[in-house]
Amino acid sequence: MRVGIIGAGILGRLIALELFKRKYKVTIFEKSDANSSGSCTTTAAGMLAPWSESYESSQLVFELGVTSLKLWPDILKTLNSTHLFNRQGTAHLTLYRERHKLENFFEHLKKRNIHFEAIKINNENKKEFVGEFSQEYSFGYYFPQEATLNPMEFILKCNDFFKENKISFNYNHNVKFYVNNKITTDQGDFYFNTVINTMGLGAKNVFEKSKESLRGVRGSLVIVHAPLVNIHSVIRLTHLRYPIYIVPRGNNKYIIGATSHETECLKPITVESLLELLSVAAHFDKGFLEANLLDQRVNLRPTFMDGSPHFFSQNGIHYINGLHRNGITISPALANIFCNYLERKSNNNLDFPIEKNKIMEELWLNY
Repeated sequence: MRVGIIGAGILGRLIALELFKRKYKVTIFEKSDANSSGSCTTTAAGMLAPWSESYESSQLVFELGVTSLKLWPDILKTLNSTHLFNRQGTAHLTLYRERHKLENFFEHLKKRNIHFEAIKINNENKKEFVGEFSQEYSFGYYFPQEATLNPMEFILKCNDFFKENKISFNYNHNVKFYVNNKITTDQGDFYFNTVINTMGLGAKNVFEKSKESLRGVRGSLVIVHAPLVNIHSVIRLTHLRYPIYIVPRGNNKYIIGATSHETECLKPITVESLLELLSVAAHFDKGFLEANLLDQRVNLRPTFMDGSPHFFSQNGIHYINGLHRNGITISPALANIFCNYLERKSNNNLDFPIEKNKIMEELWLNY
């Protein structure tokens, strides 16, 4: 069976890997370069943090995240890249006078019956779990099960795998037209049994008449080189509008993010956002005052009104979209669920009813 995938962000790549494992003939189309430079994947910090994200995420996103955390090691093993998976944990920290904010977070988890493992941070264990940081942030908890991976390294390893296994990866291919069995680019026509669209906001118009409209939510982050900072777990700090995170990336590099604004503007980071991120980081550790700014990144997160991802089929084309800020966290589970569906459908060779279960009902817009 020949499958065409439009979009080589995190989800498109994971679907391609999963279908290849199941002996499908896969072709991938990407409008930008081989590193998918326009995708949200290249902007992501790479946190695998379903418990940390659960305060704002739906139950569906949380469950997908927990499942994906278990799937990532095997995916990376396929790519001979298990070293990319770093279970460094997440430290939630706050000023002692604002400890009620973290206490509210834990109460929220308990009310949702979300089971979690968390270790209270104290003077005896903080260096082991977190590293060195300001004494002002004296109240916190450490989530040991959470992890990170470097999205750009994952993309490069995917590219190597595609080449080694002769998976057709057509980058710099602008898709001009597509139907259920054909994809047309500037380079010609390509024919398939099934077409899958994972284009994010590139497919925004498709959802205009569905029950869930798609929009872009702007997010920005900065990357700094900070030799005077010494932390080795992901840091999450309470903030008035959204959580601020600091992700160690090795060699004294840190990602600081991420803002969240209801706009589809893609201009470079604003002075307000830059000051917001850096001032919080510098208050946490004064070593950031001596850091050098290496890069700033801005992108638009494809988001449905309910904040959850969804599947949608129209005219024989399968759309998967709405990953919001959770692409790295939930894509392995989404890819697995969708490929199971596709395999059952192709084996039956008819348009049979989608498997009836709660997750499938929540995922499909036209269930």
